[in-house]
Amino acid sequence: MDDGTKELGTRLQVAREALRPRLTQPAAAETLGVSRTTIQNIESGDFVRVGKTVRRYAELLGFPDGEAERIARGEPAAGSEQAAESSRLPLPPAVEYELRTGETLEAGVIPLGPHEDDGHIIVVLQGRKGASPEELERIAARYRKPRRLLQGLATEPDEVAES
Repeated sequence: MDDGTKELGTRLQVAREALRPRLTQPAAAETLGVSRTTIQNIESGDFVRVGKTVRRYAELLGFPDGEAERIARGEPAAGSEQAAESSRLPLPPAVEYELRTGETLEAGVIPLGPHEDDGHIIVVLQGRKGASPEELERIAARYRKPRRLLQGLATEPDEVAES
């Protein structure tokens, strides 16, 4: 086991755990026709090379073709938006996975006050890739009310609890 296979194993585990509906190790093993121990070994980075089973597992989890090999070799991820791997934002892995696998419908920055140091909320509305126009419209409609509430945060004065 080296750093590259360990990193790949960790990313595969994070990707599996972030899937909705959740994919368990036994279910992944059954889908691939391998044992649960094989999946455990892959996720712990306990393999020598990226063989057929590791590639099939990465594909099952939505990794682009060749990505598992690149990660195992310690190379930056492919694609223009992933090329700056070394300058990645410190996002939790589950958030990063969702951002990479969903289809962005809308995004915005909502200030929490009139001053820059008041902070802000970053909102990314996503749907699943390949969703129908009707599904995307339903998601957008469900977001309209929370969006108005979030946007109202910047105009509401803070309530200070009296002690």
